[in-house]
Amino acid sequence: MFVPSQGFRHAATLLMTNSVRAIPADASPAETLGAVERLAHDLVSLVGDMRMSADVVGWLTAELDVTIDRLPQSFDRDATRSSGASILAGARTSALRVSRNDLFLIYAPPDRLPLAAPLAVELTKRRVTVAFANYEVATVDEFTAAMAHGLTHHRGGLVLWTANLERAQAVAPLENDRVRVIRQFDSATVLELTDWTRTLRVSHP
Repeated sequence: MFVPSQGFRHAATLLMTNSVRAIPADASPAETLGAVERLAHDLVSLVGDMRMSADVVGWLTAELDVTIDRLPQSFDRDATRSSGASILAGARTSALRVSRNDLFLIYAPPDRLPLAAPLAVELTKRRVTVAFANYEVATVDEFTAAMAHGLTHHRGGLVLWTANLERAQAVAPLENDRVRVIRQFDSATVLELTDWTRTLRVSHP
């Protein structure tokens, strides 16, 4: 299953937590169903607001199912899960799509502002399109999912290999024709990556 970025998971979890807390303990089955359906619609809106791909729907559906199972109110849980899943499925057929970028950039959460964002900005200045908002990883599973997702949707990938990412991913990934591991970068590195991007556009149009 695709595992979304830590930022999206946090936002979705917070939305679900606050929504279920607002359901009265004595809510009727109809009221509970209505509250869960509103939550599902809000989650679909969150997907759009954070520009997530439809791949996130599977994760959201599983999390909503867990949330429904934990509700103390008396209601038809199967019917409510089915209704919630149906609403979330709407994100798959909406206009939400992953734009094909030149590169995706995987990095550890502490490196987002000091390293990942500046690297993305420098590449963008040279007309290289970079996806990095959804490629923040904190565990091996997240790293694996991000790599698979990135290679499916974008031309090539960068891994910002720092001590922070090393703690999350014990072994540095191997470089290949579509993946580069960046341990530090300067203007020369940015120019080299810009040149590499040009070859990717030819080999992976």
